[in-house]
Formats: sequence, structure tokens, C-alpha cells
Amino acid sequence: MKIAAIDLDGTLLRSDCTISDYSKKVIEAASEHGILVVPTSGRSHRSIMAQIKNLSGIPYTISANGSVITDCRDEKILYERRIDQDTAYEIYRYITDRGGFYDGYSGNDSYIEYGADDIMYATKISDDLCRDLLSTDIRLPSLDERIRSGKMAIDKVFFSFIDPDDIAACVEWLGQFDNITYGYSTTYTVEIFPKGSNKDVAFDHLRKELNISKKDTIGIGDSENDLSLVRYAHLGAAVANGMEILRKHADYICPSNDEDGPAKLLEEIMNKKQMP
Repeated sequence: MKIAAIDLDGTLLRSDCTISDYSKKVIEAASEHGILVVPTSGRSHRSIMAQIKNLSGIPYTISANGSVITDCRDEKILYERRIDQDTAYEIYRYITDRGGFYDGYSGNDSYIEYGADDIMYATKISDDLCRDLLSTDIRLPSLDERIRSGKMAIDKVFFSFIDPDDIAACVEWLGQFDNITYGYSTTYTVEIFPKGSNKDVAFDHLRKELNISKKDTIGIGDSENDLSLVRYAHLGAAVANGMEILRKHADYICPSNDEDGPAKLLEEIMNKKQMP
């Protein structure tokens, strides 16, 4: 195995949104062992970097659920997919007009409006996750004119509502668009990205650029939005706390995120024990 795409929230990150010292040591050892670890997340590149800032040996991130690939060494964007401008604006207006939490991802960063923090904390998302995700957001008085005019190209949208029924209603409303894809990233959050953009697509692009065979790939996740990645990788693994739909399609079930499942799988591979 030469490259491992690992989701963050619910997978590599523990429930308190931290990476254990054990996992950090294993990831650094994997790099020295010749296994490239690529954080592959719905987060923005900036948010991923806040989590891995003390980790060495990670040269690339796949962010915005596969819409962006960034070189960590100079923050150069190597790959980017965008939501159609008119669609992006219509989605923005639907969510914000109904009092939802709207987070627009553009390039290496994510953007929210002043006051959006209060909405997110009022949802059923855990305070730890709210605090962590909001910590790297850029806040602006309004995103309206920027999105409407195309000055802010949108690579991904992350949203939630205080009432879960409003989340479901929005998901149903999104079904009218044939140029986007979307899915639940947690029970109470949904991500929207350009059609044809996904974690598996970005992972395939990166491993080809690095001239790595598909048979040398690992994909690890926990949620519905990791399904394409886990099914794509030669070894697709789900953490024990993962959604049932993901565990059903995984080749292997790791221990949970709170038990350092991804690191334990990497360590097993490095120790050349019997492969899962």
C-alpha cells in the first residue's frame, strides 16, 4: 500500500475533534514507511490544516468533499470543481431565507455570515464539532453579492437547520437540480458539491498524478459521503462507529474513531501482518 485517503470527522478525529498522540505517531511512521496519508474531508483545506498542523509527512489534502486538492507546502490548488454560479446562488438564498446555517466553501477557505455561529450552535450538532468547524471560517457581513456576481466561486456548501425536518425538506428541494450531488455528512448536516465531484474522483486524480497504482490505495471513512471513497479504494475500510450503509460496503471494519481505528489499520499494514 502506498497511499491512504482518510476522512477526518468521525474517522481519524476522536469524538472531541482531536487526533490522539498514538494516531499522530502512526501517521508519521506511515510516511517514513512509504505510505502517503492524505486527509480527505468535507472540511476546507484551512480547517484540515488546523487539525494536522503538528503532523509531518502530509503533503496534500483533499478538501470540500473532493472538490479541491491542495499542496500543503505552498497552498497551491492543484484541482478544483465548482458549483454552477446560478445554482450556487439559488441554494444560498433558499437556506438563508429559511434561517438555516449556510457555509460556502471557496478555494482553500470557507465563509459564513455574521450571526451564523448562533444558528449552528442551536442545531443538534455537538458543541465540540460546532466549535471546531467554526474556528477557521471567515466571517463576512453578507455573502449575497459575492455569490450572485460570481466573485466567490462555490466549491461546496455545508448546511444545517435547527429543525431536522427543515433539513429533510431542503434535501428534497435539492432533488430538482441535475448539476449537483449531495448527501448527509452527519445525521444533522448535509453537504452539496458539483455533480461529478466526490472523494473518489479527487483521490483517483491525485493517485494518477503521483503515478500510484489503484491496487496500492486505501480509503477509510465513517459516513455516507465516504461511500464512494471506500468502494473505490483497493482496500476500503469503515470505522466501527460508521453508518450502516458504509459498513455494509466496506472490505474491512476498523475499531472506532475513539479507539484509533485508522491508525491501528495502518500499523497492521506496516507490520506486514495478514492483510484484512
